[in-house]
Amino acid sequence: MSEENKAFDMNTIVKEKSIWVRLLYMLLFAFLYSAAEFVILAVVVYQFLHVLLTGGDKDERIANLGSQLSVYVYQILQFQTFNTEDKPFPMADWPEAKKLSQAEDKPKAAPRKRTTPRKTPAKKTATRKPRAKKAEPKADDTDNKPADDTPKDS
Repeated sequence: MSEENKAFDMNTIVKEKSIWVRLLYMLLFAFLYSAAEFVILAVVVYQFLHVLLTGGDKDERIANLGSQLSVYVYQILQFQTFNTEDKPFPMADWPEAKKLSQAEDKPKAAPRKRTTPRKTPAKKTATRKPRAKKAEPKADDTDNKPADDTPKDS
């Protein structure tokens, strides 16, 4: 592409009204993201104190709000990073909370370690001819052996 075509394309892009409107939305959602961060921090502190003071019972309403806020922040980040053109709240409905199943809500146990070693499959090697061993001279050891031709008495 020549310099003139690049300049023309850049001028066209800069003059495009939709990109500037998107910038305004991005600034608005950057502000709303900061506000959501503050509210999430308040939810975290409140929920921690509630669990601490009630002996482990979480506040379901606050947990629901935390879930909605996390979905909302995700939607903002998707819009900010150009992964979607869908504008989050207030341009759309407030997000629904994502409910975790009981299995997902509980902390997962660490995987157990194996007590027996795993058997690894034998590696296939190329077949090759065995090396020929050098023949060692045999010592004449017939003099040291007892004679087996004598009958044994039981």
